[in-house]
Amino acid sequence: MRTVKRLLGLLVLLLLLWEGGPEGRVLAAVTGDSPASDRFFQARKEDGVFGEMEDLGIQEEAQAIEDYLRQSLGRGQEDFSFISLMKYLLAGKLSEAALEAGKGLKNSLWGEIEAGGGLLLQVVLIGMVGAVFSSFASIFQGGQVSETGFFVTYLLLFACLAASFFASLQIAAQVLDQVFGFLQVLMPAYFMAVAFAGGSLSAAALYEAMLAAVAAVQWVCRGVLLPMVRIDVLLVLAGHVAREETLTRLTELLEDGVSWILKTMTGLVLGFHVIQSLVLPFADSAGQAGIRRLVEMIPGIGSGAGALTQAVLGSGVLIKNTMGAAAVTVLVLLTAVPIIKLTVLMVLYQAAAAVMQPVCDKRVVSCVSGIARGHGLLLKIVTASLMLFVVVIALTCAATNVNYYTV
Repeated sequence: MRTVKRLLGLLVLLLLLWEGGPEGRVLAAVTGDSPASDRFFQARKEDGVFGEMEDLGIQEEAQAIEDYLRQSLGRGQEDFSFISLMKYLLAGKLSEAALEAGKGLKNSLWGEIEAGGGLLLQVVLIGMVGAVFSSFASIFQGGQVSETGFFVTYLLLFACLAASFFASLQIAAQVLDQVFGFLQVLMPAYFMAVAFAGGSLSAAALYEAMLAAVAAVQWVCRGVLLPMVRIDVLLVLAGHVAREETLTRLTELLEDGVSWILKTMTGLVLGFHVIQSLVLPFADSAGQAGIRRLVEMIPGIGSGAGALTQAVLGSGVLIKNTMGAAAVTVLVLLTAVPIIKLTVLMVLYQAAAAVMQPVCDKRVVSCVSGIARGHGLLLKIVTASLMLFVVVIALTCAATNVNYYTV
């Protein structure tokens, strides 16, 4: 009867944590003008990259990318510039590009790790206190005092582990929002560059596919996978309040479900983009090749017009590929710190479980190990989303280059 009451009490606590837990907020893309961004672009009007963007008519979209990055990267990253990164990549200055991308990463990274390490130390200490109560169980008649002491320490451990994991869940939700928000402000400028590079049909079709992919992946990750991970961790914490394991099969099913959904989503999105990349660019190049042959047949100006067309397409392809490389760099920059944070926390919780196992109750060790698995699932979701769109951008860059080589 007492076990039933404890389970009911924990279920009430779970509901409170579910309602009051932190939720990520979708970051809106910043497209408005600001004095800082105006001064920034005024200072870069002499840059070759910005001049090329003005020629393509995408300077407003580029400014939206800059404004969004300035808002989403936060403190320590105010000096980062998407345009400067493109300029370094265009000039082949990879070391300068790496320095531009790495500004402010160290401070923001270690600040979060120190906070997570302090909370982890509290978890280990609480686990040790629970081990003391379990060790003295034989001294007290009936074991009621030691059992009561264990459940008090277990509730403290429950609160600390839940708070720590919900903070990590917030990190994962925020980085997903930043990735999706950046892709939304990137796509108009990037696919206009694709169209200028001779892929008008490819740009229109791939733009629609990319919009659909971003919306679908955002809904799956934010609306399905993160709640599944949250439920899984809460069930892990609640399932070990009794000595008998009653929810292990359900938690295993949830963990397997997250992995299956990630694999299916990645296969569908990449497969659809591969099929489009195999067909659409060649349809563009076939039409443009015919038009160019007709122009070159004009007496007197045909050869000059053909050479000019090739130079214009080459300029467009260069800007398109540079923008794609800069976009991949920014995606890595947005996700680098959260991925390292989640990886370090996962390793720390695994180490804590290994240290606690010889002296602590197996239920406490199972809870800490379950939190480590939860961090592993968050890491899978973030890295899968990153790699999915990195590969899609790389496929688009490589496939639409065919317009330059065949015209």
